[in-house]
Amino acid sequence: MTATDEKAAAELRRCQYECGSRCCRYITMVIPAPRRKWDFDELSWFLAHDNISVYVEAGRWHVEVQTTCKHLGRNNLCETYETRPEVCREYEVKTCEYPQRPYHRLHFDTREAFDSWRAGREALQKQRRRERAARA
Repeated sequence: MTATDEKAAAELRRCQYECGSRCCRYITMVIPAPRRKWDFDELSWFLAHDNISVYVEAGRWHVEVQTTCKHLGRNNLCETYETRPEVCREYEVKTCEYPQRPYHRLHFDTREAFDSWRAGREALQKQRRRERAARA
């Protein structure tokens, strides 16, 4: 076994046994930043469903859906490894977020948490508008 083969085998064992192939258990979609009331209501609606998270990373909003890939086997290995999509091929074990999810300053797993943040944001915006009007 070459050094490259040994490295690949070690990475495979890490996915299979240490992290449980976490990257195969969710999908994430970049979405436009919410601006209008409808946008915020839609995110609140998303979060009213099971296995949904909303977060901001590097200034971009994301919706994450916790769902297991249909091709992930009981052994935590891909059953279609040779024909897997390009997005899977580009994923590198060295950038794996195991053992935990990355921290995001804005991260919501529940509708209640999002709505509370939103209410605080709106109250702050109203306060700033009143302050600007008082200075004018």
